[in-house]
Amino acid sequence: MEAWATKIPQVQFLCISVESKYNATDFHSTLHFKNVVNAYIPSREYFPVGYGQLGCSGFVISDKDGNFVTRKSSAYLQEGENAFRKVESLLQTLLKNDVEDKERLSLSMNHKEEMKSEVEVDSSRIMMPPSSVGVESMDHEHQECTDAFNLAIRSTSFKSFQNLYQTLKSHFDHEEQLLHKYSHESSSSFSALSSHCRDHKRILDIAEAEMKRVNGCESVGS
Repeated sequence: MEAWATKIPQVQFLCISVESKYNATDFHSTLHFKNVVNAYIPSREYFPVGYGQLGCSGFVISDKDGNFVTRKSSAYLQEGENAFRKVESLLQTLLKNDVEDKERLSLSMNHKEEMKSEVEVDSSRIMMPPSSVGVESMDHEHQECTDAFNLAIRSTSFKSFQNLYQTLKSHFDHEEQLLHKYSHESSSSFSALSSHCRDHKRILDIAEAEMKRVNGCESVGS
């Protein structure tokens, strides 16, 4: 999102945390937003009606007048980079309709490397665990997940990805048990819990697919 905000200053990008102010502040300090507006929902009374928790599951997009163009764009966890290309295409269409006699905005795949260079991410950077959530067992599992990610970054092998998958699955199972136990939300169109669980499944599907891909490459190379 920061890459988009840097590349397309005509568009306002807004990141809204559905958790707490502390969570939003921690998120901001971790990602170092410069061009993205970072916000949070102060209480459940302010939760959106008819608009779910998105993020990697999609984006809500509106035009310059505040009219919603889409309530949920394609999900990255389902379509990968193609989901982002669809968002860029939609923004490009909106800008073309609003701006005349100006250079057309190009967000094609030909500019993908250019966008990466503007907001460069060092893939070898060591990941840091999230701040404490106040539950010792969860903090410990978050550290284990972080260690598993760092191992997979340093050593791209079937064994490291298998370890990552198993560590994530164990953590997600435990987290979902706690969420179901202490959550009082009803089953409705907006359910942060349900969305959270779906995201867990998609993440595990991606991790499993990558694990199988690496295993296939190792088998061919052996």
